[in-house]
Amino acid sequence: MGHAVNKILKDITIRHKILQGSRVHYIPGWDCHGLPIELKAVSAAENLCPPEIRIKARKFAKDAVSVQKKAFKSWGITADWENGCYFTYNADYIKTQLRLFSTMYEKGYIYRDLKPVYWSPSSRTALAEAELEYDDNYISTSATVKMRLTSIPTALMNVIANTNEAQRIAGTEIGSYEVYALIWTTTPWTLPSNCAICFSPKLEYAFAKSLGRADNCLYIISKDVCEEFGHKIGQQFEILSTFSGELLSGAKYSPLFSQEEGKDSLPFLPGSHVTGEKGTGLVHTAPAHGPDDFVVALSNRLPLNCYVDEDGCFTSEMKHLQLEGLPVLSKETSLKVMSLLGENLIHSAPFTHSYPCDWRTKQPVILRASQQWFVDTGKLKDRALEQLSKVVIVSERGRDVKSSAMAGMLQQRPYWCISRQRAWGVPLPVLYHKHDSSPVTSRELVNHLCSCIDKHGPDFWWTLPLSDLISGDISSNYSINDLEKGLDIMDIWFDSGISWSAVLDMHGSAQVADLYLEGIDQFRGWFQSSLMTSCAIQGISPYKKLYVHGFAVDQEGRKMSKSLGNVVDPEEITCGGQDLQKQPAYGVDALRWWVASHSGTHNNMPVSSELLEASAKSVHKLRLVLRFLLGCLYGSEEADAVHADSCDGQLLDKYLLHLLGNFDSKVCMQYETFQYNRVCSTVINFITNEVSALYCHLIKDRLYCFPIESKERKSCIRTISGILDVVSRAIAPILPHLIEEVYLHHPVPKGDAGFFRWASRNSSSLSNEWSYPEVVKIVELALQVRYSINQKAASFGDGNTWKLGARIRANEEAFQMLNVLQLNEESCESELAEILQVSHVCLQNKVLKDDADLSKDPTMRAQLYLTSNNYQEIEVSSHLPVSVAIFSLQGSFFRCERCRKYTATEDGELCQRCSAVIDSQCNKL
Repeated sequence: MGHAVNKILKDITIRHKILQGSRVHYIPGWDCHGLPIELKAVSAAENLCPPEIRIKARKFAKDAVSVQKKAFKSWGITADWENGCYFTYNADYIKTQLRLFSTMYEKGYIYRDLKPVYWSPSSRTALAEAELEYDDNYISTSATVKMRLTSIPTALMNVIANTNEAQRIAGTEIGSYEVYALIWTTTPWTLPSNCAICFSPKLEYAFAKSLGRADNCLYIISKDVCEEFGHKIGQQFEILSTFSGELLSGAKYSPLFSQEEGKDSLPFLPGSHVTGEKGTGLVHTAPAHGPDDFVVALSNRLPLNCYVDEDGCFTSEMKHLQLEGLPVLSKETSLKVMSLLGENLIHSAPFTHSYPCDWRTKQPVILRASQQWFVDTGKLKDRALEQLSKVVIVSERGRDVKSSAMAGMLQQRPYWCISRQRAWGVPLPVLYHKHDSSPVTSRELVNHLCSCIDKHGPDFWWTLPLSDLISGDISSNYSINDLEKGLDIMDIWFDSGISWSAVLDMHGSAQVADLYLEGIDQFRGWFQSSLMTSCAIQGISPYKKLYVHGFAVDQEGRKMSKSLGNVVDPEEITCGGQDLQKQPAYGVDALRWWVASHSGTHNNMPVSSELLEASAKSVHKLRLVLRFLLGCLYGSEEADAVHADSCDGQLLDKYLLHLLGNFDSKVCMQYETFQYNRVCSTVINFITNEVSALYCHLIKDRLYCFPIESKERKSCIRTISGILDVVSRAIAPILPHLIEEVYLHHPVPKGDAGFFRWASRNSSSLSNEWSYPEVVKIVELALQVRYSINQKAASFGDGNTWKLGARIRANEEAFQMLNVLQLNEESCESELAEILQVSHVCLQNKVLKDDADLSKDPTMRAQLYLTSNNYQEIEVSSHLPVSVAIFSLQGSFFRCERCRKYTATEDGELCQRCSAVIDSQCNKL
């Protein structure tokens, strides 16, 4: 469903642009590398070498692409599916990627370093932030630990002395305090790597005493959290004195575990990441296991000791603590570490919180220091943020919110790790010195490797010996015996992040797309990686606009997953499930309508049988109206064009064309601003109300009963043709299958190229010419009269207004307006009668007539209404003085069997108009 949402939204955008006459350059592609595919490929096999893994992974990827491509085609997605797709495992794509890596390395944007990164023990590889998902109910073991101060600065000693003096004066117990710092952590396994305690110079700290412990300990804790923290661990602290965090500078404490020789005390260090919002206000620091800790270590030249291996287990360096080989994420290991703390452990308890997990294996990850390759985001941030400020971000919540959110992510991103320890991907084009692991790479090496791809295929790095990989400049400066191949591949976000370079061909100019369209999660993924790489290479953003859509969720708002059993296959929507009674086939257009109608209303897009059925009903409703319009045009030569002056004075037709022009402009604006959900509601409202319920209903007498060659009917036909054309263009981007079917059944030949080719070549619209504001005033006044008549029609029997006559009396202004619809005082065939749907209309000017005059008027064929018991006077709800009298025509006139209006003078006979039409047709025959 995620694919369906994304691909259909892209296709709607593309089809709209095609109909506007644009040439669209769209190349669909697949990110084919990465851990998920590799895991799928090797799930049934063990101990495979890298070339074997790559063969299996490539086959799996190709099979998946084939299945997905078939689905995309079935959804009507416009693309050159046979020759116009890109795949990140293709040789040309890989060569482009290698060259861009080399360029960024030469510019200083890529470097190698030892840093803590997210590490997945379950996948044995580093992960980027975008490859994480968070378990909000993860349970860790929290530990509150005291660390004894061994060196206390003079200023801090003075605070302690004053505290002692205060106790003496108060007459309470006096003793020589031992001073401890309190820290709180949810990762006790990192305590063996502790090498500092960080504090904030801006916080106020306290010397506190635990009232529940019989010791002579003075605890340092943030004043603001002292009481709350005491409740958390079940102890009550009494604050004896307070001091500024600055006084902790220079203090030292005793290590928790045995350290290297000479390291008998560790420092207190200031840290900008320390806050007084949680914990104790003092932060245990292990540089190998946290980005903030790492920054502090760099600034203070602390050692970066990592005692955890790729499997997430303690290394042999922890043998002396009997921790070697223990998995750090297990509860038992945390208990083991805490048992080694002895009396330094104040409190421990389970702690439920949000914790990062590997997005594929769903297992928890750790932060672990290792040698990795990074993009220096610090060098790129200013440029990226400046370019991002120029990008239009399209979403329901608005541009500013999303722009600032993505800008915030960029600001906070310390670095981007682009190396992975797997086999299925693009190799990092780097060799290493055996003796010190220093990297060796060059532009010439990369060019040589690209030629190796041409000769030996994309698996060259793993299949060729080192001697075949080394370029001339490398061999002339290094001995082959001193070098070895690197085994890392590039992050898949780097793969996809350079797609702008591999896909957009701008003939040497900047490669910039008009639009990137993806899910909201790509603010921290593809949108960022694309922006970073493009700013590094081109100095500009690779996109002008971003369209952001939400996720498909079930009717309860839950994300779809196999474990929950709530996954919906789009094929079940289009073709039906095994039980068609429970899972009917709604068709592709219903799927596309569901995507469009829910695309902008929420971040998440709910999928339910009720919503899908509603989408299918909407499509069916549109189909019925379009079929009716097509039927009206059958056999007509007037259906090929609608011009501004082609309505021959038929005001109802001009009124509808005016509405049609407004509709066309509104829908076009909604498409241009990606408000596809509003397009759906606008289309349904217009088709249901203005077209079907109003116009199609009012014109039936003219359509079926007027002579074929009459100007009134021709005007109607040309208006219907205009409706069909404009509505088809409005619906086509969302429902292309339905509109192609309409095109195939259109009575006027338009060629065999298909609707979109024909429409794109005839993209100019006449809707801008359809502006009749004066007509709108006249017709809407008549519609108000009609509404008033309909309100009272039920009192005359079955509510059939054709059984009624109407006398309308209006002041001068209203009379002049309605007089345009009916030139004669009385008429059975006027436009006013057509709009009111009554069989007889008498239109009078209040200023010129009164009831006495009317009763004596010998020309009034319907004057009997004055004495009729069925006479009713109605005041029309209007700003203009208009009153209406309606009366039954039954008994005075008879139903015409052809037009069904009450205009016949003899029972069983046709009315005068219908008789003339029949006679005319008979004479022609």
